[in-house]
Amino acid sequence: MPSAAGNHPQYRLADTLRRLLRRNAIPNLRKVLARKHPVDIAAILNHFLPQERQRLLFFVGDDAHQAEVVACLPITDAADLLREMPFERTVILLREMSGDDRADLLAAFDKELAAKVLAAMPDEESDEVTELMRYGENTAGGIMSPDVLAIPSDTTAAEAIRILQNSPDVEMAFYIYVVNIHGSLVGVISLRQLVTARPDVTLKEIMNSDIVSVRTDMDQEEVARIVSRYALLAVPVVDETNKLVGVVTVDDVIDVIKEEATEDFLKMAGAGHELDERPSISASVRRRAPWLAAALVGGVGAAFVIGKFEDLLRNIPILIGFIPVINGMAGNVGTQSLTVIVRGLAMRSIEAKHFWRVVLREALTGALLGALYGLVIGGIASLLGYSQTNILAVSGIVAVSAMTAITLAATFGTIIPLVFARIGIDPAVATGPFLTSFIDALGVFIFVTLAQALL
Repeated sequence: MPSAAGNHPQYRLADTLRRLLRRNAIPNLRKVLARKHPVDIAAILNHFLPQERQRLLFFVGDDAHQAEVVACLPITDAADLLREMPFERTVILLREMSGDDRADLLAAFDKELAAKVLAAMPDEESDEVTELMRYGENTAGGIMSPDVLAIPSDTTAAEAIRILQNSPDVEMAFYIYVVNIHGSLVGVISLRQLVTARPDVTLKEIMNSDIVSVRTDMDQEEVARIVSRYALLAVPVVDETNKLVGVVTVDDVIDVIKEEATEDFLKMAGAGHELDERPSISASVRRRAPWLAAALVGGVGAAFVIGKFEDLLRNIPILIGFIPVINGMAGNVGTQSLTVIVRGLAMRSIEAKHFWRVVLREALTGALLGALYGLVIGGIASLLGYSQTNILAVSGIVAVSAMTAITLAATFGTIIPLVFARIGIDPAVATGPFLTSFIDALGVFIFVTLAQALL
């Protein structure tokens, strides 16, 4: 019976292409690849050996189509594939790509190979790439495309349309950016406005001078927020003198959002900050081991507390069964609060300056949840231990402990990321292992201390 993975279209396509390669059925191979989107072809390349990848890429189509497939690969995979090729092919494919993709890939090469590639390119192209590479990797300048259409403000609509028709390499011309004689950005016109305007009207008469733009040194996460907030398909990038130098398009923003979300989730899980599709075992161990140490400390703390109250737990064994219940409930609530706060800080819907308001809201939420589930857990305790003479006291202890632990978990799940944000540390590093291990030790301590006092 075939596996679920084998039934996936990606695996079926890879099997078909592998059979065609073995048979050397070149015409059929070209037909199959011609019907596939570059993204789909890129997704199956890693199913093949290096020599097979190069052959498949060759049958995709002309140099432009091959370059488009390579650009759809993750940066590390694309860089590996280009390094496997003859040097001349590497240069040809890189020259077919947009400036930002070319710069990203050259940054992934070692310095010697990158310098060799730049030396083999025409001066204009190598200068463009060198200019892009000087910007920070995670800034607007680092993700922008320099292929942006900028037209002088005194140009007529008819002339602007002709310029647009003769500019096939422009990166997604959703908007026409208007500049003055110094190249500074002074206005923007949508493509719809341009084609519906009178032919003789000048751009400065119809342009919108209220421009949303970003600086080259702005963090890519802030760029993504601006594009999302104003529902833009592209945002212009300017330098410190307001000179138009590039554009960040919505496809780049989607990549940024995926990258930042992945980074935050990995940090919160204590699994590093960068997703590696094929990590080595040693790299995985190095990334995760420090965060598991936090869980170890919490677990040892809980074990120490339980050991100090061994006699009490031996005499009333029903208490032992409710320790994981209380810790599990508190841990879940704490993680929920942590996730809500980290996301709010990332999306700027929560600010660290509103510290006490946010803490009070989450603490109240935790208290209400604690009261609800404390009563439920206490009721379950009374049913399970109905034969014991002190069951009412036990039920009360279980209920109050659950209520207290859940309330404190929600409170600390809120305080930790807010404190980190206030002192300038990425709140995503307040990870699940750190929080849940702390809550485990705290929950056990509250439970056994209360039991010791009352029983």
